[in-house]
Amino acid sequence: MFLSFFTSVFNSDTVNENIFISYTDPKSNRTIMIEEDDCSVWCHLLQKDKEGIDFDGFLCSVIDPKLLDVNIDDILELGNTPPLSKAFSNKHSYVKNLRKKDIKIYWEEDQITITIRKETYLVMNLKEKTSYSKAISKDGPYGKSLQD
Repeated sequence: MFLSFFTSVFNSDTVNENIFISYTDPKSNRTIMIEEDDCSVWCHLLQKDKEGIDFDGFLCSVIDPKLLDVNIDDILELGNTPPLSKAFSNKHSYVKNLRKKDIKIYWEEDQITITIRKETYLVMNLKEKTSYSKAISKDGPYGKSLQD
């Protein structure tokens, strides 16, 4: 009995894996990748030749930015993607218990809209190569703020 309890609690199938979504629009043949790291979820639009990232956008944080004490400049100097700092966070920044099924991609000719639980969180303007995120409070290193 103990063994069955132990295996159900520590079964590797129950471990949460980071979100990774890749979608190629059949009309434009462009690919978007949505990728979760330890703290954040980013959307990357690949170049037309798929050899690199054209531009990206901050979707949300998967940990509460209020609990982090980070210096963005130090992290950027090291070449790392910084977790969202308190200075750029708002009430939409932290999405608790985010799952792959919560994220939807809507591809239009001039923009890509990403929703979380049916709410628009990120708009990627394909002509301007600029992203607008609901999860950030002001323009800065995470992109531009998407105003309601």
